[in-house]
Amino acid sequence: MYIEIKNLNFKYKNSEENVIKNFSLNIKQGEIVCILGESGCGKSTILRLVSGLEEALSGTIKIDGKVMVDDSTFIYPEKRGIGMVFQDYALFPHMTVEENIKFGLKKILRSEKKKRLEEVLKLVNLQGYEKRYPYELSGGQQQRVALARAIAPQPALILLDEPFSNLDAHLQKKIRNELKQIIKQTGITSIFVTHDEEDAKAIADQVIVLTKGKIT
Repeated sequence: MYIEIKNLNFKYKNSEENVIKNFSLNIKQGEIVCILGESGCGKSTILRLVSGLEEALSGTIKIDGKVMVDDSTFIYPEKRGIGMVFQDYALFPHMTVEENIKFGLKKILRSEKKKRLEEVLKLVNLQGYEKRYPYELSGGQQQRVALARAIAPQPALILLDEPFSNLDAHLQKKIRNELKQIIKQTGITSIFVTHDEEDAKAIADQVIVLTKGKIT
């Protein structure tokens, strides 16, 4: 298995009981997995644990055979090779589309950077938008920029947190198909969380239902 999560447990400092309870999940390379559940069930917490933004009480996380988390190991977020697309897209408002995408490409040569920028702009169908700022883009376009930025460094895994919640119903349907197509073209393994069953059905290869921190 490409992603192996085993017996993950977590609780926030101010909570009495675990928010995540013995969570286990196996994902094949290139697979899109959805964690589906109501607000407050722990879906986003799973993403934060996988990305390293939170530290588990116990359990193991492996990516491509490498241990990210176990009883004696904790790999920091920037070393995990994970791309993230947040609910509000988290684009830098003072940066152009080009600058936002290049932000995660600091460690490669300038010529390679330009080539990679062109590749991802083509992939998300935003050629010609390089010099625009986020406020000059529609919600759907902003989301595609956020996805391009996450894809650009060629991560091992992409995490998407409620990627459609800021879009109206008509746009949501259109973007769903686009998003699945883009992710499948890259071949990048992905986990996305949503409370919307239609999103899950439209995009995921595997759907996990989470209730109060447990798979049901």
